[in-house]
Amino acid sequence: MNHASLPTLQSTESATRTCALSSCRAGTRVTVVDIECSGDEACRLRALGFCEGTSVNVIDARDSMLLEVRGTRLALGAALTAGITVQPSAARA
Repeated sequence: MNHASLPTLQSTESATRTCALSSCRAGTRVTVVDIECSGDEACRLRALGFCEGTSVNVIDARDSMLLEVRGTRLALGAALTAGITVQPSAARA
């Protein structure tokens, strides 16, 4: 007998597709997966509400990134955003 397994959340493509925040374009909505930076920087970001599981809107992505996080805009440099792993959010219907 041939048993086909049903896809699970963990095995779907969207659940495993992550990238560095620095590679996201303006207009993108993402969810923070991991923050890899110095302890002081990570602590400051978390104090501002920028932590794992947080939804982030990329407002501008030129030299530095302008982000909307929990109703507040933050500007982060390229070195910092390169160490932040995000997952693109599903498109809204």
